[in-house]
Amino acid sequence: MIKFKDILILINIYILILNAYCKEWCKATFEYGKSDYAECISEGDSISRYMIETIPILSKDVDLYSNVSLVLSNGYGSKTKEIIIGNENDGLLNKIFTVRSDIGNPEYIHIKLNSQNKNWKCKKITVWKDYKYWVFDCIGSLNDKKPESTYFLSGNKIYIAYVQTGKDIEAATTGTIEIILLGNNKRSNTKVLHEGFSAGGLKKIKFQASDVGELEDIILINNSLNDPWYCDFVKIKSDNNNKIYIFNVKSWIGAPYDKNVKVNIKSDTIEGTSKDIDCHIRAIDLINTNNINKLLQNKVQIFKVRCPQNCQNSEFAIIEGSSIHPSSTSICAAAIHDGSISPSGGEIIVTVASELNHYYTIKEKIFNELEALDFSAKADEKNFTFFTYHLDSIDDIISNVRIVDSFGKLSSLGRLEIRLKNKNSWGTVCVKGPNFQFNDDAAKRACKDLGFPNGIHIKENCANLNGQNYCAGYKYPFASSGILCTGHEKDISKCNADDFSHCVDHHDDVIIQCLHYSSNELINDGAIRLVDINGAPSNNGIGRLQIYYHGVFGSVCSEGWVKEAENIVCHELGYNGLKGNGFSHHSCTDISGENLCGPDTEKINAVNIKCKGDEKLLRNCPHETHDDIYCSHDEDVIVGCVGGDNNSHGEEQNKKHLINLEKKKFHPKIELTCFDKMLSKSNLSVATTGDVFLASCPEKCDEEVGVVKGTFLYTYDSPICKSAIHSGVLPNNIAEDIVLSIAHTHNNFIGTKRNNIESHDFKGTSKSFTISIPTMSLLREERKSNPKSEDEMINKNEIDLTYDHSVFNNKLDHHLTSSMKPTFQWIAPTGFVGFNGKENDYIDCTNLPNEKYIRSLSNFTFIVYFTLSGGEGTWRTILSHSLCEGISISINEDNELIIEQNCNPHLLKSKFKPKFGQTYHISLVFNKINKTLYLYINGKKVITEKNTYNFTLSGDLIIGRSNQTTKDYFIGNIHLVEIYKYTLSEQEIKESLNSSLSLEYLNMNILEQMSKTKKDKKKNQKNKKGVQKTIDGRDCVTPCKSKNMINKDLQINTQQINLKCQDNLLSEQFNGKIGSQFLVSCIENCTKSKYFIKGTNNYYTPDSSICKAAIHAGIYKPNMGNKNNTFVIRIVEGLLEYKSSRGHFGILSKSEKQSQLRSFSVLSENEENIFTCSTDGQFILNLSVGEKRTINCPSNCNIIKDKIYGTNIYSPISVLCKAAIHSGALSNQGGLVEIIVGTGQEEFKGSTQNNVESFSSNNHSRSITFNKHMEL
Repeated sequence: MIKFKDILILINIYILILNAYCKEWCKATFEYGKSDYAECISEGDSISRYMIETIPILSKDVDLYSNVSLVLSNGYGSKTKEIIIGNENDGLLNKIFTVRSDIGNPEYIHIKLNSQNKNWKCKKITVWKDYKYWVFDCIGSLNDKKPESTYFLSGNKIYIAYVQTGKDIEAATTGTIEIILLGNNKRSNTKVLHEGFSAGGLKKIKFQASDVGELEDIILINNSLNDPWYCDFVKIKSDNNNKIYIFNVKSWIGAPYDKNVKVNIKSDTIEGTSKDIDCHIRAIDLINTNNINKLLQNKVQIFKVRCPQNCQNSEFAIIEGSSIHPSSTSICAAAIHDGSISPSGGEIIVTVASELNHYYTIKEKIFNELEALDFSAKADEKNFTFFTYHLDSIDDIISNVRIVDSFGKLSSLGRLEIRLKNKNSWGTVCVKGPNFQFNDDAAKRACKDLGFPNGIHIKENCANLNGQNYCAGYKYPFASSGILCTGHEKDISKCNADDFSHCVDHHDDVIIQCLHYSSNELINDGAIRLVDINGAPSNNGIGRLQIYYHGVFGSVCSEGWVKEAENIVCHELGYNGLKGNGFSHHSCTDISGENLCGPDTEKINAVNIKCKGDEKLLRNCPHETHDDIYCSHDEDVIVGCVGGDNNSHGEEQNKKHLINLEKKKFHPKIELTCFDKMLSKSNLSVATTGDVFLASCPEKCDEEVGVVKGTFLYTYDSPICKSAIHSGVLPNNIAEDIVLSIAHTHNNFIGTKRNNIESHDFKGTSKSFTISIPTMSLLREERKSNPKSEDEMINKNEIDLTYDHSVFNNKLDHHLTSSMKPTFQWIAPTGFVGFNGKENDYIDCTNLPNEKYIRSLSNFTFIVYFTLSGGEGTWRTILSHSLCEGISISINEDNELIIEQNCNPHLLKSKFKPKFGQTYHISLVFNKINKTLYLYINGKKVITEKNTYNFTLSGDLIIGRSNQTTKDYFIGNIHLVEIYKYTLSEQEIKESLNSSLSLEYLNMNILEQMSKTKKDKKKNQKNKKGVQKTIDGRDCVTPCKSKNMINKDLQINTQQINLKCQDNLLSEQFNGKIGSQFLVSCIENCTKSKYFIKGTNNYYTPDSSICKAAIHAGIYKPNMGNKNNTFVIRIVEGLLEYKSSRGHFGILSKSEKQSQLRSFSVLSENEENIFTCSTDGQFILNLSVGEKRTINCPSNCNIIKDKIYGTNIYSPISVLCKAAIHSGALSNQGGLVEIIVGTGQEEFKGSTQNNVESFSSNNHSRSITFNKHMEL
């Protein structure tokens, strides 16, 4: 039988748990099976009842007896608390009912597996709320390697897709193609589009997905292994809309190309996947020529394509002009002729400009073995100009050796290629020359040059290896023949070899495979692998089984073999199961037309393997292994596996065979003046044809002296930035980055008048260059290659001189250690009190470090970290840059975040309303190239808007107020403002978010702000209409408090007492000993009431009107609605006499000569005098040195785990009540204690006092000491 003493112990334990957390709790209405006290829901939240139904996957590979939880969230980041949907004892809880915060319409499920060594998966999850339901698809499994995932809405809207596959026979795929729809800030879940597509086919497919509004992008996914798919276009039509969305895909999808391809509905986007084009495709085949010359009259445009291998051999390609070409020229062949790419192919940027009358070739006519023709435009034909620059290819590696697969991608299996001397191109190696023949040591040496410990020479013909053609194309260069190595050379160039002139054709190209394990690497007995016909690791899951014993891998004899063993092999190697019915019952002599039996030289290592089916490893099955196994290789076991991420060695082995070669670093960006020419910069003057550089031009270079020669193609003595304005790449009034591409030496340059600049003809010989627009990927590549390039703009001496506070400087330096360097940065200094909406309460950044560098921006990123605390119903500007055509970020009267171009009536509304007291990280990215504005909130993209205008940021930056008027002041705290002169990627924005969250000073400022706003939140929360709720859905019967609610020494009433003007301490409800506290509320305005008060200094006689005394003391302000009418009265010792005084609202208290046994004081209901055991001293950073406060501590704070720092003098990061016990100013029973704010200390030393341990800590700008509280 349970004893009353045991119940008391349980209650005390529960009270200690409450004290350990800084959460608000209340006593809740009784409900069977639930505790008396429960956590209150947060202010502003409401609750809903949810039913969550989970449909499981029933499979022996899925363990439903796992600890699984989920969190529901909406599109604005609001989340519920964790919801348990499964555990290891009861398994999956298919249908559960729960009460959680109301987040509106759930859009995401964040699910987490909390058990180890488990594999968990479901089919779908349905969430019910208020007679509505939402269905979420379960995508992927949860396991140790991926314990968390996010599920998206399934949706029931009908879409019809028309999918066109390329006409090339290789364009088909057998893979499963999936699609994701994106639009209007929403996305669908991943949907299966179709299983396989045939070449040249147009497929009509109907599928269901969630309604994403206006379609903007699609993502196509091909999960097949080495079976890519070429998609020409996808057209999508919804069931209730006649509008057809056309996506020109024109890309290869699936390994070895990109597995996922994102396609924008706008064909002019350059930040998505490159368009794959054939060698003969002309520029005019891709561009709509309607109004083309009008569109290009004063500017240029760019787009991105990917060229295949071997375009120098294209039979139908034609090249007209050199360096710049008419639209009738084949793009890829022209790019090889101009040095933008080699025969290896790659990605290039095509710049489109207005037409010229003539296009001249270089004197030699032929370059890179491709001939160009002169061309003269005809008046009756539509024409335009284009030129190219290099973006990416497999040539961009440091190594002089590489392996190329059948798709032209870098690989660990494929044809061997070596960089040609004195040329920026590569050639293959043929097997045999007149003196030397390629050998195994040469394969090992080549692989070691690539970072692999081992390699093998595959002697099969390159034209048909595993069904793929690895031979290079006709006219592809050769590099060498018959390389012979001894095994002692330092690199392959030191081996013996014959000249490449002895190579006849590419059917004799050398094929090798590099391996990540050496021949003598330690392998445990019983290890298994699958090998193909060449003895190389299988890459399709089908192969001869080998097992390792006695130092070598050997085959397995099929005698005694059972099908269960084949299934065990597949799972051991990381596959999902058998391919079809397996292959172990097939003869190794004919597996899909190939003989996979082992050679006579291969040892047979095992026989009579008899598995039951429940073994995890093949070696655990009974089997025989000895030197004399009586089997032949015709009996070798063949295994076929499917699914999973692996090929023949399990996932870890598979990863070891991936190739990752270091790329060449991009040239550092060149800062140009208006007078700079190619000849004035040493790295430009010595560059070779096809080289690409990133440069930056200042503004207004059209006003400077300098003669421009040429149009689109300029002489080396032309001023670069003025030429950029002439071409239309650079506006005259904006500082901007440009791309310089080194072109051929020419004899003819054409002069024209463009953008108010007259260029001149030139008939002499000169090296030349073209100018174009950089892509975001190129800008990021330059920053990645040269992380210090942005540091040149930052004058660190200026930073050191700006602020004297050493803590601030240290924190700023810490933040700048990231690879992303903001052009401008403002951080709220330590102790900054925030913005209060008053006149002159803003930051003018005019004289701050690096402010001059954020003028004349074009592409940019603004990052702001802020907390809103007031001003509802008013317009509040977070920051404003420049006047008209500048940019402002504001909160409007409806509390919605707004982006505006200054003086433009069109406002970009985010539909996001920040909550008071919560801190948000917002990122605003503007891409000038496509005039697109992106808004991210807490790292999530919420807006993508294509604009018709550019921003002109040529003025000053104001933080906390509008730049246009002396009003619209911000109210709250702006912790951080960063501006970048380039666009950040989504990953970089997330890094910025994580960096902001990790800054110590930022967290400190947030705590300061939260300590201020929390008081207001509590006051607002107490007397709202309706009853306060707990997170489990019950009504609170007491107010929500973060203090100990059952404190024997300082007991507070369990229910709020409503008072009228006549109520005083003589009422029976205020019977209690000295120190008792009561939560009260005034329901009348007692300012002018007839009831008197006696006393001063917050000590009043028992017969004084409590409500009028609270007004006199300034604790309660009438006529404020229900915002501040709740307060605490405390019974204190009586005085010998009470003096008269004038208080708030002109109220005059009377004097009293009669002594009293009891008095009362009135206190604000706030966190500064009612504390939990875990409350630290961060709030004192708002107080002055020497200021004192009395706080109220619960009991038993000595036993909590929170740390304290110092001895007698403590760091503010210490928990206060435990520190007070350590100092001796407070007992373990809790109660009142006085804290005193001290000056900063260099060090806080730890010790053990009063059975409490403290720790040492570094310096802090404030300190705390304690005194015992003395009752008056």
